[in-house]
Amino acid sequence: MDKLDRIVETACYVGDISKREFKSKGRERHLIDIKRMVYSLAKELLGMPYLHIAKHFKVNHATVMHHCKLHRTLIEVDSFYFRKYKTILEIVKSDLNTIEIDELMDVVARLRANKESQIELKQQLHNYYKSTENEE
Repeated sequence: MDKLDRIVETACYVGDISKREFKSKGRERHLIDIKRMVYSLAKELLGMPYLHIAKHFKVNHATVMHHCKLHRTLIEVDSFYFRKYKTILEIVKSDLNTIEIDELMDVVARLRANKESQIELKQQLHNYYKSTENEE
């Protein structure tokens, strides 16, 4: 199973639709939203060109472009859509073992802060033991 199929499977699960419904020509909002999210994830996470996404799903590339553009708008104005997309995104990222550079930088910063606090604590303990030795 390739990465795009895994994205579709995850989106269908979270969106509570079947793969058959995903592939259908249905125009219900919940179906179109899931398709829109999948197209956007393919573009954002996998870096696929619009034309490749369109060929894979057997739609026009302008359709994919339209959905990706509308997706960016919906994320800002529709909190329900945003939460569903965020859920799919997190599951897909963990499934594909992808991490964004911002997340990686946060982890590095936390590790550095932890190391600095350990060094500071070690120095404080050293000073404490040294002062107790001098008192004896």
